[in-house]
Amino acid sequence: MNTSFRFLILTIFITLGFITSCNDEITPTKEEKPSVNNTNIASTGTSSSKDTTEDPPYDVDEIDKINPENLSREIKEIGVKIERLETESIRHFDEYAQIAEIQKRILENIKIKKMIMRSKPVGSEEEKIAKIDFENSKKYGKEKLQILKEKNILLSKLTKSITEAKNEKEKLEKKQEYVLRRQKEKNQL
Repeated sequence: MNTSFRFLILTIFITLGFITSCNDEITPTKEEKPSVNNTNIASTGTSSSKDTTEDPPYDVDEIDKINPENLSREIKEIGVKIERLETESIRHFDEYAQIAEIQKRILENIKIKKMIMRSKPVGSEEEKIAKIDFENSKKYGKEKLQILKEKNILLSKLTKSITEAKNEKEKLEKKQEYVLRRQKEKNQL
């Protein structure tokens, strides 16, 4: 059933695309023909070329001053940074998983010590010893829980840093693509 909805949605989009493309082919008035034909010729080149009448996404003067090799170096540096952050994130996640397992065992141990403490006669020396043991286990569990929380915050920050670095890399790659396309267009003139 889920698959049939996917195909239905795909069919709707294909149909809408077909209808839209059919509307694009309506012949304009005689005054508009030359400009429309020029944009059609420009857009039929390669699939990655864009309409030359678009506003550039970057400041043209700034783009003309950019060296593509510098962009490549920045992209490579960010790629190295992403790999380092991902490696660090994996290491911290493994530590987080280990601490979480330890925390589970501590909680089980606390439950057992609490049952032992409650099973001892009230006011007896055995109850006092069991209570001290229970409180020490509880304190140890809280310390480990704090470490677990700090590790969670660290992992969250690492994930955010990785996402930001990947976004920055993507922006630089798009900018590099635009710079190269702009230089190619300038060389063709």
